Amino acid sequence: MLYEINKLIRVHQGRTILDIPKLVIPAGKITSLIGPNGAGKTTLLHLLAFLDTPSSGTISFRSSPVHFVAKELHLLRQRVVLVDQYPILFTGSVYKNLEFGLKVRKIEKKKRRPLIQEALEMVGMQDFMNAEAHKLSGGETKRVALARALVIKPEVLLCDEPTANVDSENQEIIQSILERANGREKISILFATHSLSQARRLADQTVTLKDGRPSELSRENVLPASIVGQDEGRVICRLQNDVHITVPAASHSAGISNVQIFLNPAKISLLQSGEPFAAQENLLPGKVVKIAGGNGQVKITIDVGVHVDIFLSLPEYVRKPPLIGEAVFLHIPDEAITIE
Repeated sequence: MLYEINKLIRVHQGRTILDIPKLVIPAGKITSLIGPNGAGKTTLLHLLAFLDTPSSGTISFRSSPVHFVAKELHLLRQRVVLVDQYPILFTGSVYKNLEFGLKVRKIEKKKRRPLIQEALEMVGMQDFMNAEAHKLSGGETKRVALARALVIKPEVLLCDEPTANVDSENQEIIQSILERANGREKISILFATHSLSQARRLADQTVTLKDGRPSELSRENVLPASIVGQDEGRVICRLQNDVHITVPAASHSAGISNVQIFLNPAKISLLQSGEPFAAQENLLPGKVVKIAGGNGQVKITIDVGVHVDIFLSLPEYVRKPPLIGEAVFLHIPDEAITIE
């Protein structure tokens, strides 16, 4: 394993930022870290980069316990590199920015240029070697920051929101850089993101944080949707096969027409034949198509025009078990819907 965390707590100014009973991050893989603002994603990245110290608990790296003392941390920081959400490049040329880490690691001067050329080619910035770093665009700055991290051949690359605040072209390029760094260079990667689609595309494993704690919920029910209108303060979202749901207008950023919808499977209600219910928003008729058990709960897949998964506890399921092929209704309340 790359990292193993046990009973980790990080307190800042009297507030608990992280409380992680146990978390394992595999080596050689891409792991995404998802959660809302304030969930603790950046704090966790700083701990894993050995730039911060836990208030209590343990972190192991490559199966060895980490002792947060200066000499050991200095060695670990040569193996792990963090690219911040808003990276700061040094004054001077792009070449000088990439050369800095090599000089610190006492790489011979004659070996530096080919390493720098290779790293810049990897991020598509080979023509910017002599450009002034402070004149680059936001997307170019992020790509040079990635090259600066990759040039030192780290074992682990940590990225905080690597595609935030850049245009779609640079987002695609940065995602491809991370894929190549993992696939070709065999670098273990952990990145924080708000994008469910990005996590699904890149990551072998996703860790969801909520209020500083890992969420046990998997990212089920991530569905592409388009915004097709508004009605009485609610935004109308069209899913595949002309399935429609609505969300409060305040939960959607105006001007964005193509979105991702996450339907929290633990907050969706299953209504069977004979159960009373009042007319309400997002009440969808469907049919049970799959039932699977595990980890003390039952996952039921309902076809409402798209497949939607819900979770029932074993007592809930036993009380009135639905059957495959049974006609049911799903009620999807506003608190079960996340839109981006």
